Amino acid sequence: MRSGLAAFLLFLPNLLWAHDVPSVRYADVGGAIILETEGTGVDESSLFAIASVGKTFTSVAVLRLVERGLVSLDAQVSGILPPDDTAELDGVDGVTLRHLLTMTSGIADYYTDDYLDAALEDPLRWQFPRAALDFVAGEPPLFAPGEGFDYSNTNYLLLGLVLEQVTGLSYAAVLDREIFGPAGMTESFVFGSRPLPESFVTGHSRGRHVRDYYAGQGFGDGGALSSARDLVRFYTALFTERRLLGEASLREMRRDPGGEGYGMGLVAAGDLVGHTGGDLGFASDVVMNIATGDVAVVLVGEENGDTTWAYDLIAGQ
Repeated sequence: MRSGLAAFLLFLPNLLWAHDVPSVRYADVGGAIILETEGTGVDESSLFAIASVGKTFTSVAVLRLVERGLVSLDAQVSGILPPDDTAELDGVDGVTLRHLLTMTSGIADYYTDDYLDAALEDPLRWQFPRAALDFVAGEPPLFAPGEGFDYSNTNYLLLGLVLEQVTGLSYAAVLDREIFGPAGMTESFVFGSRPLPESFVTGHSRGRHVRDYYAGQGFGDGGALSSARDLVRFYTALFTERRLLGEASLREMRRDPGGEGYGMGLVAAGDLVGHTGGDLGFASDVVMNIATGDVAVVLVGEENGDTTWAYDLIAGQ
């Protein structure tokens, strides 16, 4: 009886209570700020794992290197990365950066339940991009490069490695230099590159608190922590102020070669652009109307959290 009570008390701090789930709904609409929060001490500066919302960061960083002539969109990945990085990856021959950016490479997705289970059980072994590629080694391609569309996180994991190879910097340092600094994002960083601050909220997954997973290394497919305020800064700098990319690159980002409403790290439908995200313990969404400059962000510390507020607010105008 005593050992059972002790076990219960040990588990109790990790139990998920509905009022413990933090969330932020933040928008800039016509210059007026909207802020709605849930959770103690949570505000527009609180850090959340933004998962695939960060694919837009990776895309913009690649395009900035393209604009400087350091790499070409039509360069083959196998010609950029060391042979060992892609030796076990089926279907990489003929895949270009353009294919990776637009999810038209055909390369299978490493982000499976098997990978997630391994990363949680032994993060020191598996939570590295080259180790994660083991979970897609030998998997046949879904189609030839450019002949279809499939949302595969492997595409953006590889793009993170490309950024490192071309610049000689870590992925975290590349985002600091190419994204966070130029966009004035003072709160964002790639997890694993520094200790988690108190402002990083506690996510929830399967009824448990999640934190240690985000002490591991973040990849190019969704390895950033950010705040609602910083995400508004990013989208404003990118599409309204045009401070990060030139017009030709912005058009490339929005072009939809696969016919799936997906450009380069960006969901695009007419004047509406953005991205959703979901990872262990977190859900996120950003939606912007580039014609008006209005932008809305939802960040939730629960992996199946409702993020529809952002789209409803911007699309319903």
